[in-house]
Amino acid sequence: MSSPEDKFKINLNQNLWGLFVSFASLGAAEHYKLCTLYWFSLVASLIMILSVGVTTIAYTINYWKNKVRSE
Repeated sequence: MSSPEDKFKINLNQNLWGLFVSFASLGAAEHYKLCTLYWFSLVASLIMILSVGVTTIAYTINYWKNKVRSE
């Protein structure tokens, strides 16, 4: 039987790829002076930074809970 924690899994790797793509498009927007792409990429980058941070914190809390249970 699966627990509710098993249903909510975000792969940190996907978030890092999203962050990489948003930073790359931000750099391309600055290089080619594309204003609309710049603002879109800036918003996407901020969202991805927040997503990576929240996911890392959630994984860390889960790790420490499991470590305390096993001891």
